[in-house]
Amino acid sequence: MATVSKKFVDLNPNFDKNPLTKDLPLLKNAEAIKFAVKNIVMTVRGDRAFRPFFGSTVSNSLFEPFNFATADDIQISIEDALKAYEPRVKVITVDVNEDIDSGSISINIYYKIIGIPLDRQKLNLVLERV
Repeated sequence: MATVSKKFVDLNPNFDKNPLTKDLPLLKNAEAIKFAVKNIVMTVRGDRAFRPFFGSTVSNSLFEPFNFATADDIQISIEDALKAYEPRVKVITVDVNEDIDSGSISINIYYKIIGIPLDRQKLNLVLERV
């Protein structure tokens, strides 16, 4: 097993208590960062009262006609948001694809965690037009 030079810990967003210890569960290292990346991408700018620029503008592109420009807008929005709000990761690439049959957009985010000697990580998000 690889040694960890840094340790990242976040609270689990479900807030389910451990039935034995009554403690809140924790997300550690890669799990914690994966949840943070997802949280940043899925948060709509303006949703946080005292942090109006936190999040991304991905949701603004969901109902636009999907083309290369829309894919680029989504990719740039994700890269900018992660660069601004998640210093623990270095984005390698963001792939954006449309699934015409289901009316959804599939996003694959590949990133490297800074300070932990792990291989590149992948987060897959499927955004549906509802």
